[in-house]
Amino acid sequence: MEITGEDLKLIGLFESITGVMPSDMVTLEEGIVFLVDERSIGKAIGKKGANIQRLRQSFNNRQILIAKDAAEPEEFLKAFFNNIEILSFEIREAPGQKVAFLTIPDSQRGIAIGKGGLRVKAAKAIMKRRFNTDVSLKTRRTEQ
Repeated sequence: MEITGEDLKLIGLFESITGVMPSDMVTLEEGIVFLVDERSIGKAIGKKGANIQRLRQSFNNRQILIAKDAAEPEEFLKAFFNNIEILSFEIREAPGQKVAFLTIPDSQRGIAIGKGGLRVKAAKAIMKRRFNTDVSLKTRRTEQ
């Protein structure tokens, strides 16, 4: 993982606002995603999301996403999409390629994609960088 001077600035600002050191981050056009340790996620988000609001203001109103870090791909994706029902999860391997397939209810597709595609793009970027695994998100109609 390469960290640029700009990344260091963002990490420093995140830490000064939240009091939590992120374990990783990804910057996308749509916004910035910070990964934090499970024990620190509440502190990083702040009471009623106060730290997220402060971070948005400090980062010129860019979208901010704070997610739990994990050591295993399945654990990471389940935590990253924690407010979405995952109907099935499977990692398939072919020579030189690993893909994590997630199936979610069609009704939760928008939540999984996120505003401007931030959530799904961040999940794909982090999974590729940390676990050398692509992500495929599928939807399935479910009975209401």
